[in-house]
Formats: sequence, structure tokens, C-alpha cells
Amino acid sequence: MKSRPWAVKLVLVIAAMALAALNVPGARAQSSTPREETWITNGAVRAVVRTTDTVYIGGWFTYVGPATGGGGQTRNHIAAIDAATGAATDWNPNANNTVYALAVSGSTVYAGGDFTSIGGQMRNNIAALDASTGAATDWNPNANSEVRVLTVSDSTVYAGGIFNSIGGQKRNYIAALDAATTGAATDWNPNADNPVFALAVSGSTVFAGGFFDSIGGQTRNCIAALDAATGAATTWNPDAAGGHYLGINALAVSGLTVYAGGGFWSIGGQTRNNIAALNAATGAATAWDPNAFGEVDALAVSGSTVYAGGDFTSIGGQTRNRIAALDAATGAATDWNPSAEGSYYYVYVYALAVSGSTVYAGGDFTSIGGDNTRCGFAQFDALPPERIKRYLLGLDSDPTGLDLNGDGKVDIADLIWYLSGKRLTK
Repeated sequence: MKSRPWAVKLVLVIAAMALAALNVPGARAQSSTPREETWITNGAVRAVVRTTDTVYIGGWFTYVGPATGGGGQTRNHIAAIDAATGAATDWNPNANNTVYALAVSGSTVYAGGDFTSIGGQMRNNIAALDASTGAATDWNPNANSEVRVLTVSDSTVYAGGIFNSIGGQKRNYIAALDAATTGAATDWNPNADNPVFALAVSGSTVFAGGFFDSIGGQTRNCIAALDAATGAATTWNPDAAGGHYLGINALAVSGLTVYAGGGFWSIGGQTRNNIAALNAATGAATAWDPNAFGEVDALAVSGSTVYAGGDFTSIGGQTRNRIAALDAATGAATDWNPSAEGSYYYVYVYALAVSGSTVYAGGDFTSIGGDNTRCGFAQFDALPPERIKRYLLGLDSDPTGLDLNGDGKVDIADLIWYLSGKRLTK
């Protein structure tokens, strides 16, 4: 019996590789090069939220446009980016100062910041905007100082920041606002003694982070769990300590784990530099220890990966400048390495959002992923094998750019085409 020609053997080997790629989630899945078509800003992006077809961004910018220059639009501190094209939509609430926080619920976009006008109305530091028109709704909690973080749970909008009055009531740095009324504060009142900069809701618990020493009627150093019904601090007490600028800037909850980022040297009873994973039941630090050299200001969790942003220069045992992907099991940095840079001393990644196989990053940078024209905002898509896998498994309905072999359909042959080295370039 004759042996198969070498070309046939090669095809079979590549097919086996393709099938293996379909069964190994996350293996070298993410590109470190930003998507060229996605528009940039002329200033820092502090908040990023993705919905089905739109990416909302907020910060201290006045323009969004192509990285190649020309054809952009004036957008003051808040904008909507079309998730498919990467260009700004017509949505234009036109805030008169910085937008620090965004949250979306249904047809409403909630914005927090340091503004006094947005959506065509006078609104002090917090507003609800129509997701279609950008106009401010009647919802008007009227905070007396900056709102730095927002999160929505059912009919409640939780707000944290530097304010002492919001929703018509005295509320120190943290509040719950009725989403159904005009923004009145509910009876929930943890009464922090210093600013709250991070919030995450999980079931009947509101996790809070910031610069406080007391919240919910108890001594709690920078991080606490609050009863969503009463506002009282639970027994959960990781007790952050140390750090050049002690505080919790970011929180993310995944299952039974609370991820915390900020400026600290110990938390949950263990030495942990600026990032940690905490048991959601006990508050104890887990063995996960990426050991960041520099502050962590943003966290996002997707499957087996924890994305981190900040001003760090190493994390997860590797040199990583201000942005990294960490293995959720080991804490080790993955190969993904966009490396955010800037032409000035202070460079930060302030905001991260993950949608399917796409990662969005916002911050105060002028270069990321090797693209020296990319300021403020970047989008990182999955590499073709991961996108094809997700499309074939029904996890992503967008086939754009995946017909690599040009036969008019997306199938495993495109994966073989890519893995065989016959890659189409832009």
C-alpha cells in the first residue's frame, strides 16, 4: 500500500491542529495589536462600557476620530463608538467636564463625574441619558461633588465618590439611588468616612473599595462588604494596609472570588502588592499572587483570564507596562502584552471592558500595542483562530474578516488556511 503524498499528510496534520484549536479555549487567543479602525481620543479615557452594538466611553477628551487623522468629531468628555465600525455614532450628550463613571441599564446610560451640564440639561456630577438620543432624562440626584463610580442592580443605582449629598439626602461618599424615580436616595446609608472609588454587586452584597477607614458602621480599611438591604458592613474584612497611596481603586467579582486592585502591600491576611484575589465568603487572600509593581486601577474578568490596568511596570512575573492579562488560576501573566506608553511621566490604563473575545482599554496613554498613533482608547480583537472557533461554536455571530481562504463561507478550512501560514494581511 502506497504511503500518502507528503502534501496530504501536511493537510491532515494541519486539520488536526485546527481541531485542537477548537478545543483549547484561550490559547494565544488575543491580539496585542489594536484594531486600526477603532477611533481614538485626544485625551484620557476614564470609563468604558460595552453593550450589544455600542461602546460608551467617558473621560477628559474633546475629540474622537481615526488614528490616521481627519474625519473625526467633537465629543466633549463622553461618546458612543459603533462596535462594528469603530467610529463614533451621532450620540452626543456633550458634558462640560470630566466623566469618570458609566453604567448602562436597558435604554439608559448613567454617567458620573465632575460636570454641571450634560445631555442638554443642568446636571451636577450625575445624570441618566437616553441611550438613543443622548438627552438627559428627568432623573436628577444632584450630587454636590464628584461621582467616581456607578453600578446598577435591578432598580437601584449605586454611586460612590467624593460627594456628601446626593438624591436629596446627606450621604457620605456612597449612596443607593432609586432608578425608577427622579433619582431619590434610598434609606441605604453606609456612611463612609472617606471617598469610595470602587463598587461591585454580587447577590445581596455590595462590595466597596476606596480610601475609607470606616463604613457600614464598622472599622474597615479601604475595602468592605455591605448588606444590600441594610447598608451595614458584614463580617467580611480583608483589611488592606501599606502602599504609597493606600486605597482600593478597582473591584471585580467572579463566582466565589473578589479581585481587588489599588495601592496596598497587604490584604486578606497576606502580603499582596497592589492586586489580590479574596475569598468572597471569608475575605482571606487566596494563593493567587500576581505581585504588581505599581498601582492597579482597573480589573475585568473573562472566563479564565483576569485583565488588569494601572501604572504598573511588572505583574504576573513578567514586564508588563500598565496593562496585562493574568491566568485566573495561577496569577501568571499570559503572552498578551500591548504595553501602554506615553510621552510624559504619568501613564495609566484606567478602564477595561471585555465583550466576548474583544478587550477594550481606556486610559492616559499615547501609544499601545506598538501603535504610536493610538491615544486614549484601544480595542483588541481575538486572533483569527479564536474568532473562527467562537463563530463555529455559535458564541459569536460576526463573521467579518473570517473568510480567510476566500471561498465565500466561514468554516474549518479557514482555520486550516490560517494555521498553514497562508495568512491574509491587511
